[in-house]
Parts: sequence; structure tokens; C-alpha cells
Amino acid sequence: MIIPHSHKGFFNQILIWILPILEITIVIAVFYSIIKSIIRYRASSKTKGKDLLEITRMSLEPKLGDGFVLGAILTELSVFYYSIIGWFKESTVNNNERVYSYHKTSQVNIIIVVFSILIILEGILFHFLILLWSDVAAWVFTILNIYALLYMIGLYNSVRFLPHVVSFDQLIIRFGYQSSIKLDIRNIDCIKKAKDKGGIGEKAPKETYYAMLNMDSPQYEIFLKEPALMESSYGRKKYVKTVIFRADNPAKMIEEIKSNMKLLSNE
Repeated sequence: MIIPHSHKGFFNQILIWILPILEITIVIAVFYSIIKSIIRYRASSKTKGKDLLEITRMSLEPKLGDGFVLGAILTELSVFYYSIIGWFKESTVNNNERVYSYHKTSQVNIIIVVFSILIILEGILFHFLILLWSDVAAWVFTILNIYALLYMIGLYNSVRFLPHVVSFDQLIIRFGYQSSIKLDIRNIDCIKKAKDKGGIGEKAPKETYYAMLNMDSPQYEIFLKEPALMESSYGRKKYVKTVIFRADNPAKMIEEIKSNMKLLSNE
């Protein structure tokens, strides 16, 4: 407001260069702070047996809180972690836990392959079409398509390496890195066979967590005594009263959960 009108053109030219440099500097500073915190935390004894994502959460949660910012960072990191490192990752299982996969009998493998092929074909076709109009827009669109492809690959690897987990007093139900819920087995009221959904477009009840694709047939539904917190990508959370899921060996998984429920009820 105080700059004379005749000098504003020069001032605007300076802003064109200063603002991008300032933004890049802030981003670099933030990433440097995050990486430094992770390296420092990884050197401590608390991180034994934990992977990069767990270490990142543990190191950043005291600074960023357990909200959207931390959730967004972990989601984006998960995409690159599972799409690249996921091919070489080996799943780790504790001696006191049993894991149950859910991807072998699911449609998730077919969906990911089909959508990955569509993303590649669409990316190539539209890149050259948009290139006729704008080089910048064409490359922006292509970069977004590459990210979408990495997301699909990361999801594929995450459903393989993030199974359902049953321990003596806890149950973890997951659907890759997209969502998960940790339940106290004492909080489980009962487990019943799930009813078939009405269709792909049917909306899920607000207090129900569907740990599967819409096109998959549900197998079992867990009813809780008290609502439990479900976490999904980008830090989204909600309390649910029922959990609908499927597994590759559901009978064995349900048998173990019910056995633990009986043991815990007798304590």
C-alpha cells in the first residue's frame, strides 16, 4: 500500500522470484526437521523391531500431535514406502501373535491390476493430447497419474504385508494402509456371520467399519460393547460399534477370537 504506483511493477517482479524461493526453503526446512527427528529417534532403544512408518509416527507424534498433519505425512510416506520398499519387505510376526491374510480370496488383486493398466493407458493418451494445449499441464497430469499408479501398487503391497492380527487380548482388523482398528477382545460382545450388502453404491452405516472392498462379500461382523476408534488415511478417525471384515481363513480366525474371549471372561 505504501509503494508508489510507478514502482509496483518492479516490486511484483521481485515477488515472483522471492515467494517460490521462500516456499521451497520452508518445505526443505520442514523435511530436514522431520528427517532429523526420525534419525535421532531411530538411534534410541525404543525402536527395536519397528519399521520406518512406526518410527516416523513415534518420533513426530509429540511434535505434530495425532491429527490430520501427522496422518497426511504417514499416508504419503506409506504410498512410497509400500510401492517401492514393499517389494523387498518381509512381514514380521511376534511370537505371541497370529496373523490372518485377507488378500488371497479378495477382489483387491484384480481391481488393482485393472486400474493400474487403465492409469498407464490413460496417462500416455492424455499426456499427448494435453501436450497440444500446454506442456506444463501435460506434465502435471502425468505426474498425478504416476502418483496414482504408485498408490495402487502401494495398496497392493500393504494388503499383503498388513494382515489381521490376533493376540491374547487384542485384535487388529486392517485393510492395507487405508484403514485399521485395534480392538480389546474384552470389548467384543458377539461375532455373527455378516449379511450381504445391497450393492456397490450402498452407503455403509456411520457406526460400521467395512474393512474390505465394496465388491467383496462380507464374511463376519463383530459387535462391540462400547464404540472403538477406527483410523483411516490422512488422519481421519471415527468411533464404530460394528466391524465387518473378511479373511482367507475366517473359520480359524473366528475360532481363535472366541477362544480368547472365553479365556478372558473367566479371569
